[in-house]
Amino acid sequence: MTAFKFVLGLAAAFQIVSVLLALRLNAIYRRRFAWLFISGAAVLMAVGMLASLWRVWDLTNSVEFHPALWAESLATLMMAILFFAGIATIEPIFKENEEARKLAERENERLNAAVQHTMEEMMIARQIQQNFLPKSPPEAEGYDLAAISLPAEWTSGDYFDFHQTEDGKLIAVIADVSGHGVGPALLMSSARSYFREIVQHYDEPGDILARWNQIICSEIKFGDFITAWVAVIHPERHVLKFAGAGHNAWLLNGDGSAHELEGEGPPLGVMGDFPFRGSGEVSLDHGQILLMATDGIPETENLEGEQWGNERMLSVIHNRRSQPAERIVDDMVDTVSGFAGDTPRRDDVTAIVMKVA
Repeated sequence: MTAFKFVLGLAAAFQIVSVLLALRLNAIYRRRFAWLFISGAAVLMAVGMLASLWRVWDLTNSVEFHPALWAESLATLMMAILFFAGIATIEPIFKENEEARKLAERENERLNAAVQHTMEEMMIARQIQQNFLPKSPPEAEGYDLAAISLPAEWTSGDYFDFHQTEDGKLIAVIADVSGHGVGPALLMSSARSYFREIVQHYDEPGDILARWNQIICSEIKFGDFITAWVAVIHPERHVLKFAGAGHNAWLLNGDGSAHELEGEGPPLGVMGDFPFRGSGEVSLDHGQILLMATDGIPETENLEGEQWGNERMLSVIHNRRSQPAERIVDDMVDTVSGFAGDTPRRDDVTAIVMKVA
């Protein structure tokens, strides 16, 4: 009987130690709710063993040779030992998991900080690039000008600009670097600097594009290019000359008809020695509207993959021709955004509208 009690007592001791270990692990890894069940099971098993020990403690009959009781007691002892071993050996695994979880939290915090820092830098880059664009169009008697440029991402590969010469001519340009994002934005920033230097010395659209193209070809890498369209306007004479490098514009008449002003040259950066030539003089009459736009506007797609197209774009301009140029530009962007719906903007959007009074 003493040996039987010793076996049950030893099992109870192992189980109590297991309970303490389980409760300790539960306190350390309290976020892991499985330990609540393990700890509960360990406590109940310990209570059961103590109850069995209590039940047989006062037995007077000899049970040393009772096979069933010995099998039960030995099984109870082995179960307690195995439970204790399992609890004792599983802690390093949970410790490794906890360390991995904390490491993942620290890495996540680091990545969030890096993303926040990157977003702040991109916001700064966007603001710097927006500062490169004219704050407002120049004033020209008898003309109403407005322009807008919206990036598809943080920064844009589109560009527009104005320059007034000493003899009163107005030079307007719109350009589009292939692609969008940071790379095209950096290239467009360089192209802007070149353009502003060129128009200090040239006022013929063909000459402007030819010189601009030579510089771009020496700086650009293979596969990149810039489409551009330049207009030189004589406000007093009501005429314009233009030249295009893979880019067109439109002149809308009062009756709604539109004449496409086609640029005959290739994009800038493709052929370094291309002889760009400007157009002849184009008369500007009362009520006409000159539209210069990048392909991000007509090529905007809706959820069905349908493009907005040139016809819709020109129709919006015509239907709002009685509005100021700034209102026309804003309404055009709002309309194309409504057409796209929830479709993400895939390209930069830039436009210049000039009304002839």
